[in-house]
Amino acid sequence: MNRIAFGTDGVRGQVGQFPITPEGFNLLGQACRLWLINQGLPLVVAVGWDTRESGSVLAQAFADGLGAEARIIFLGITPTPGISLYVEHEKMALGVAITASHNPYTDNGFKLFGSNGAKLPRTSEQAIEQLAEGLSFQNTRCSAIEKIVGSEYVLAYWKQRLAPNTFAGRKIVLDTANGATVFTTLPLLRYLGLEVVSLGNEPNGRNINEHCGSEHVEGLRQAVVDSKAWLGFAQDGDGDRLRVIDEQGALLDGDCVLGLLAIEAYTHHQLKNNCLVCTEQSNSGLSDSLRPLGIKSICCGIGDREVFYALESVGGNLGGESSGHIILKDEAPTGDGLRVLLRLLTLAQQQPLHQRAQQIHLCPKAEASLPVKQKLPLEQLDHLNKLRERLTSAKRIHIRYSGTENKLRFLVESSTQQECAEQLQALMQAAEEDFKD
Repeated sequence: MNRIAFGTDGVRGQVGQFPITPEGFNLLGQACRLWLINQGLPLVVAVGWDTRESGSVLAQAFADGLGAEARIIFLGITPTPGISLYVEHEKMALGVAITASHNPYTDNGFKLFGSNGAKLPRTSEQAIEQLAEGLSFQNTRCSAIEKIVGSEYVLAYWKQRLAPNTFAGRKIVLDTANGATVFTTLPLLRYLGLEVVSLGNEPNGRNINEHCGSEHVEGLRQAVVDSKAWLGFAQDGDGDRLRVIDEQGALLDGDCVLGLLAIEAYTHHQLKNNCLVCTEQSNSGLSDSLRPLGIKSICCGIGDREVFYALESVGGNLGGESSGHIILKDEAPTGDGLRVLLRLLTLAQQQPLHQRAQQIHLCPKAEASLPVKQKLPLEQLDHLNKLRERLTSAKRIHIRYSGTENKLRFLVESSTQQECAEQLQALMQAAEEDFKD
């Protein structure tokens, strides 16, 4: 039986395969309606999507399932953090971001936000999963939909808070991944007076994240060097993650960015409980660098939802993932690439990022993913486990399945980059043997 199953960051899959179909989104809409009723919440829902050609069709299917009695606001093409912003500030009961994040246009998915703008906790997602199981396709069309331009809402929010020409005279390179931030980050940075060399700025419904954005930073780095730009930034298709190129044309690891943000906040007595929340995927050198300064590193599971609820638990206000999801919790309850970008611009004006980065000493590491047809229990991967036991020279080996894709992810830390690469290759070859058996 087809079922809706949430992963580490909502639901994601190939368009045309359940639940990334009109039927699946219709069932999701019905399940969300029942969940809102069960929670005693009003049927007031905001829906936005990124630049994938399937977004508006899936949004309509969701609205049809939610029903005509609901108040539904379509935000159109809007970055995921912008949907969260709208939900929180306009007192929506639920927000839906239709996106597959950094994946290609052939994939899509959804992320759900509560009235506080944060991603729903796992217990709520489980309740929606269970409600969807007993439902069938509802062949009615909801036409009473309010429409606003979500990107204009986001721009207005920032323009009320930032002075024009704040960074006049500076040149940066910005890669918006042919995604939703083409309509927000790009115009806002020009409003702030920056000369922007723009990459990934021509979305056509099928080129989101295609050889651009946060997962493909080679072109960004080269553009920073060639144009003699101050800095370079890349977002993913829905705008919740950020990659950074410093003044010398070097890529700053996401853990390095987290570390320099933590040190800056700690120095100004703004790091609550003197702690940083990171994930099990974070480089061990991050915590080793922060510990002597008096900053504690709290480790949580994968996904910025896990980071948010860990911050809630420990009373912290800064956390994130090495992939570039970073939560500035005093400002917003979810990862927001634009918000972090603005913070980094301010810091870079005061001291170059490449100098700040020297305070963080990350371990040599190598990462890769192996596509798999099914997610066999890790303990059953005999070749992999036997090799892992023999690799005693590795400082750390972390292997997990992706929470949103059929991929086995590997992370290796060791003494040198060459050792990391060799150990990673050996582990992946061992895993391939396990999946052949």
